[in-house]
Amino acid sequence: MAMTSRERGSALVVSLIFLLIFLIMALAVYRGSLTSAQVIGNMQWRNEAIASANVAIDSLLSSARIATEADDVTLEVNTAPFQYDANADGKTDVTVNFPPVTLDGLTRPGPRCLRAAPVPVAKLDPDKEEDAGCFVSSSAGGLAVEGAGGASAISGSSAVSLCSNSEWTMTVRATDPTTNTNVDVVQGFAVRVPTVAIPVCN
Repeated sequence: MAMTSRERGSALVVSLIFLLIFLIMALAVYRGSLTSAQVIGNMQWRNEAIASANVAIDSLLSSARIATEADDVTLEVNTAPFQYDANADGKTDVTVNFPPVTLDGLTRPGPRCLRAAPVPVAKLDPDKEEDAGCFVSSSAGGLAVEGAGGASAISGSSAVSLCSNSEWTMTVRATDPTTNTNVDVVQGFAVRVPTVAIPVCN
């Protein structure tokens, strides 16, 4: 039996409805795939930026200058930021420098000394290379160190040495201008340095 024009019209409407549903589903799948690709790309760019920041941090921590000459190091890094070629194409992808950071109401870039305390003589071992520089000299069977007011004291007393243990924090920012990726990485560290070389901690 031949379909009437009314039945053909109804079949066409139903077909169009199903076609629209399939089109919407296809668009949803495409959009989901595009979003996933963007998320994966963002994660890759972020990971590259973090890796670059960590390389810069390792380089900075390889020298005691980060504590003894913090202002000079900050100026050097912000004048000529670290540069990294993340995809080995011969072009700089990520730069790393010190961003301004607010700590205890003070905003400035670079490493920040949180606290420092002189190392007691009693906690030093003259046979260890890292401790040897904290003594002034050895005399009369004991190790002399410079104490308060320039007086010397003998090892084993309550005197402090020439060294201090200091605790620091620093924030570095990795920037990829091509992808507009900015990642701040915060690193805490401790370092023993000559007491006279430590700036005012704040």
